[in-house]
Amino acid sequence: MLDGVNDRPEDARQLADLLGGPLHHVNLIPYNATDAPYRRSTPAATRRFQEILRERRVPSTLRHTMGDDIAAACGQLRVDQARPA
Repeated sequence: MLDGVNDRPEDARQLADLLGGPLHHVNLIPYNATDAPYRRSTPAATRRFQEILRERRVPSTLRHTMGDDIAAACGQLRVDQARPA
């Protein structure tokens, strides 16, 4: 989840409306920092997002990140230089 990009209450309501109920399950995944200009959503924003989904009967799970302390979490593994041809 990206701070101010897709973690707002209106984003949660739009997602819940799109999914239409409990036949779907949403994984809420915190953003793992890279050199991109994004930030991870705050815990309060993430909780509120999940509450809105719950109120609208859309089940969700907040995934806990591992490996971000060594830049090996989901979305952090990448090649910094092009490989020789």
